[in-house]
Amino acid sequence: MLQIEKSELSASSWNIGTFRNSLLMAKDKLHDIVEIALVKDNWINIQPLTLDYAGTDLNLDIVADKLIGADQGNFKIAVEVKSFSNPSVTYDFHQAVGQYLHYRMALSYLSIERMPYLAIPEAIYINYLIQPFFQDSLALHQVNLVTIDPLHQEIVRWNPNPL
Repeated sequence: MLQIEKSELSASSWNIGTFRNSLLMAKDKLHDIVEIALVKDNWINIQPLTLDYAGTDLNLDIVADKLIGADQGNFKIAVEVKSFSNPSVTYDFHQAVGQYLHYRMALSYLSIERMPYLAIPEAIYINYLIQPFFQDSLALHQVNLVTIDPLHQEIVRWNPNPL
């Protein structure tokens, strides 16, 4: 059994910043599939991005670029990936939309020109998110969606289409 002395827990010996920074962010189980789907759809420079919002770090799952024309440059997106793996779709939806809104706010605050998207499984969209509560919330909060077919590792729909 692990035993910790009370002295080891004192404020002077416990550096929460070091502890926090040593934690790795867990990737959503859909993350790698979304990356593959983006590659299949000709997106490039796919990588994670950490945003520093006045001392608060926010870890965006994926940023990616797509060449839209030699004279027009690249179109840039930022993607938060959510598999909706909890028993409550509503709970996962609350969490996903809240996170999406914070990332959109941070992108704006930092003047980073990337269109944010929430990546979800197509089955979640067609079985749940077409219901009025979810549709009204997506519209009210202006959430951009990209739905993924996990089996074929492909993008099914963009809402709105980024190009």
